[in-house]
Amino acid sequence: MTRGCWNAGPRITVGSNQFAVGRRQVDDIMAHAMLHAWLILTGAADLNESHGRARYAAVRRLSPVVLGRDLDVYRGADRRSVRAPNPAYAPDNDQPKTLVRKVRDRAAVAHDDIARWPGSLRPVGYDFGEPIPCPTY
Repeated sequence: MTRGCWNAGPRITVGSNQFAVGRRQVDDIMAHAMLHAWLILTGAADLNESHGRARYAAVRRLSPVVLGRDLDVYRGADRRSVRAPNPAYAPDNDQPKTLVRKVRDRAAVAHDDIARWPGSLRPVGYDFGEPIPCPTY
């Protein structure tokens, strides 16, 4: 999404260097940017909060068509709370025995991957198709 002095709603631009990667790379960039635009235009998110619950719901709905597979993703599912021994604890001080820590759930899709959807979830070696001839400026 292009920011700056453009005030007529969301505006999507694609860097000319991406055309050399392939047609499906441009498709992924457009799908990503159109999702941002849709979230903004529907009021589901603004430019500062475009990776929240509404985005996860949209990714769940769109992934079967865009990626060819379901994604069971939810905001925060890649983290869980665990209790860990408190290294500062001693029987004679008032520190708690354990502390609650957030740890990554490696089995879940990471938030960073959802933030960069759909390209981040393409398999290694994915064929982005033929390049699109696009002379640079």
